[in-house]
Amino acid sequence: MIDVPFFSQFLKVSNFYTLIAIVLLGAAIMCLKMLKDKKVSFSKRMIIALVIGLVLGIGIDVVSSKNGIYIDHARGEISAWFGLIGTGFLKLVQLLAIPVVFLSIIKVVVDVQGDRIRSLTGRTFITLLSTTAISAIVGILVVKLFNLNATSFAGDLTEQKTEFINNIASQSFPEFFLNLIPNNIMSVMGNNGSIVSVVIIAAMFASAIRFLKVKKPTEVAPFVTFLDSLRVTVNSVLTNVIKLMPYGVVALVSNTIISNGIQSVVSMLGFIAALYTGVIIMLLVYVVILSFMGVNPVIFYKKAFNTLLFAFSSRSSVGTLPYTLQTLEKDMGVSGETSNFVATLGTTIGMNGCAGVFPAMLGTLVAAAAGATMDFSFFVLVVVVVTVGSIGIAGVPGTATVAATVTLNGLGYGSAISSIGAVFGIDPIVDMGRTMLNVCGSMVSAIVVDKWEGTFDKEQFNSPSRHTQMNE
Repeated sequence: MIDVPFFSQFLKVSNFYTLIAIVLLGAAIMCLKMLKDKKVSFSKRMIIALVIGLVLGIGIDVVSSKNGIYIDHARGEISAWFGLIGTGFLKLVQLLAIPVVFLSIIKVVVDVQGDRIRSLTGRTFITLLSTTAISAIVGILVVKLFNLNATSFAGDLTEQKTEFINNIASQSFPEFFLNLIPNNIMSVMGNNGSIVSVVIIAAMFASAIRFLKVKKPTEVAPFVTFLDSLRVTVNSVLTNVIKLMPYGVVALVSNTIISNGIQSVVSMLGFIAALYTGVIIMLLVYVVILSFMGVNPVIFYKKAFNTLLFAFSSRSSVGTLPYTLQTLEKDMGVSGETSNFVATLGTTIGMNGCAGVFPAMLGTLVAAAAGATMDFSFFVLVVVVVTVGSIGIAGVPGTATVAATVTLNGLGYGSAISSIGAVFGIDPIVDMGRTMLNVCGSMVSAIVVDKWEGTFDKEQFNSPSRHTQMNE
């Protein structure tokens, strides 16, 4: 190890382990670049990137985890370099989240004819919240299925996490929703954690535009044209960013494993297995829902694969939103109005993973440890609290902590969340599955609502994918 500030603090390459890891990441990226040059399909390159990321992350941690230099120095340095690629790519996508949400909501509200906006809003809320209620039931079931005990997950929370949870826990239900109402348009537009506020602002602007298109059409026309041009430009930028996705995925997945360590995964294997079982069950529930709606679930999952893989890797529903919208509209035959409206609201309302399965699991665990009677009325209360509390939870990393805190407050056990601190130690591992479920749920909801509205293009859904293959 080179114990010189230039290498250990500035360059972040002070030992052999870090150097080898960087070389391996570079080799992985070069391999993916070669596959692109050989015109290998985007879907196949995404699968390969996921596999390489898993192998790279597990391999580095297994080989090096018993070495003191790796634990004390190399792990942090490797995480920094892998984060440069992975988190850097994710930031580029998140960069577009606010303009995509803002422009999407405006387009929907302005373009939807007559009173259809009312039916679209009502059906969207019903569908999103219904799937959340189902996911809450699944969360309760997996806790019972795996016979989980809260005492097994005792652990200390970091000071920052404790402060964050206490701030949420100190808010009443009205105060929590009051904070979603924006009071500074500039600060809201500069914060990906304020998606609900962005939706509110966009809806206000869109309502004004609808009014002015009737009363003052000449004056408002240039502004509407500008917004349309801006939306087209943002989509073009998004397409160029998405072409980099395989490189981002390999770095994101491997970094998640390296930064947390295999040992942390092993120690919490019961909880991780339970949560991912819940995810799988919900994916099967979606099969039933789609089949009931007359939509082929095999085609759905085939076309949704790339989007779900990115959601899994990025751990950000909002960051995945631009790609979600493209997949729904270009591949799945969902109308532009429905896809923009449902998928956008789906990043803040009814997130089946972060605000459904996960908080229901924690609520059941903590309540059981506190001696609550596990009867039918209690389980109904959990489902109701989780479903109502899922409204307004922004789809960014860390969202599940807010949802869990709100749920425990609603059940009367907010002060007990610190007793299961070990769960939050493996949060990045379970967050991958939660986020994938969030996005999948919003996509299924978009199809359900579009079928309900009578605007779903089944012929386009069944046709070969028209989504760009990113091979250019």
